[in-house]
Amino acid sequence: MSHTQKLEKLQKEIKLIYSRRKKKRLKPNQKMMLDFINGATNKAIFHINSQKVTLFMGDEKKGFIHILKHYKANDLEAIDILNIAEVIERGMLLANEGVTNNAMKVYRQLKGMKDLRLILKQEKDGDWIVSFYKKG
Repeated sequence: MSHTQKLEKLQKEIKLIYSRRKKKRLKPNQKMMLDFINGATNKAIFHINSQKVTLFMGDEKKGFIHILKHYKANDLEAIDILNIAEVIERGMLLANEGVTNNAMKVYRQLKGMKDLRLILKQEKDGDWIVSFYKKG
């Protein structure tokens, strides 16, 4: 399945989730992510714990296109992607576990039976999201 097909599937699933919610308002970071997924913005910029984190479209190796590869492959669900900023907000920064590049930071959030991992690369203008996946 191409990344365009996965993006369309993700958009449909998020619409379904949103239509079933009792509370229709989204948190600011969810709104930013939804705008990005729907193409209203070309990047998602989150301000989390005095840290600027940016998600670009990217390619097969990094960014949102890379993250789409983990969507529905017994890995990430739509709600995980919509709540991507939560992993930084509520997760913990790992020391060196799972880090193959010292320029990267890995955040881990245990949520129910999920072990979510978010990988950031530090750049001079903030952190860029490289990858996001569910471990195990």
